[in-house]
Amino acid sequence: MLFLSFLGFGIFSIAYNMLGPLVPDIMETTGITLPQAGSLLSAQQGGALLSILLILFIQSRVRMSTMIRLGYASVIAAFSLISIFRSTEMLFLSYIILGFGSFLIDSGTNSYIAYEYFNRRGSYISLLHFSYGGAALLTGYIVLPFKNPSWPFAYTLVAALLLIILFLSFHADSRGDRKGKNKGDQRQDPITPLLKDIPFILYTLVIFLYMGSQISCSAWIPVYVETELGAKGVVVASSLMMFWVGTSLSRLLASIILSRGGKPFLLSIWGMVLAGLSLIAATGGSKNIVIVLIFTALTGFFAGSTIPMYIVVASTWYPRNTTFISLSYILSGTLGRMIIPVGITLLADRTSLASGLKGSSSLLFISAVLILLVQRMTKDRPSEVV
Repeated sequence: MLFLSFLGFGIFSIAYNMLGPLVPDIMETTGITLPQAGSLLSAQQGGALLSILLILFIQSRVRMSTMIRLGYASVIAAFSLISIFRSTEMLFLSYIILGFGSFLIDSGTNSYIAYEYFNRRGSYISLLHFSYGGAALLTGYIVLPFKNPSWPFAYTLVAALLLIILFLSFHADSRGDRKGKNKGDQRQDPITPLLKDIPFILYTLVIFLYMGSQISCSAWIPVYVETELGAKGVVVASSLMMFWVGTSLSRLLASIILSRGGKPFLLSIWGMVLAGLSLIAATGGSKNIVIVLIFTALTGFFAGSTIPMYIVVASTWYPRNTTFISLSYILSGTLGRMIIPVGITLLADRTSLASGLKGSSSLLFISAVLILLVQRMTKDRPSEVV
């Protein structure tokens, strides 16, 4: 079941990141504008908020595996609607449903790993997000044959892959393949201490800023490369790939560094600063596509371990609040992905997409300051991760 979790999370990553490379083709065939395309991301996060409200009522009565399967079924339904109807209205409705399912997959899978493999959560959470980044870097190439009026068939393909994962998950259950090793304590402590914990709140705010920056990069860097640098085809796909190459490598190295006693805060602070500088360099106006791709990869690399670091550190502080920690990560990330991309596209519409992306770099610098504050406020807390 562990391998299936990694595999399913990877295909979910493709579903989540395929909009960016397809935006120019969707705009051309449907007539939507760039700000409207940004609103698709907001609609997606709106669906995630609906999912959060549902989970607040049913999480104590529903198994994590059921949550994950409902998420897969929702994304399959959303992509099937896009494939069949191909209208602007259905596109927005489908992205609301995609957001609904995405939260269930993301939150459910992280909670499952943190609980079932608690004593190895540092390595496994990092590897889980490595599988996400590893699949994301292939997304541009997977959708490349569909960068034309046949773009809805890209959604059909991904829906079929997710259907296979859904079937395999039932097969794994029928074999009794649900037992993890080194489980954490299933009982959850009250969440009131977390809601009053300023360092936890500040660290969660970092996720808000980082996820807003991340979705802006993955969605709009390919558009920037195509529309403002004049690149086409493989080069556009490569721009998305390079961002996720850096992100994936960062998450893979994070699992190794954490297992050898690495300092999460130190890595995160310098990572945010260097990621912000790299994003400025990537969108600095250079027409040399090699330079743009290198700095795009460095942007992903330096900030890439933010999410696994947060989950691991927060669960070290509160080992019996892993469900709420996962919920906090998803909720803050959802709000960041809902609010920030719209601001980026509005700025880009008035100036240029390069300027909008440069604005995103400021979020990374602010994140570095917040992590520094959290580090200083939590010197007496346990910091060991595994």
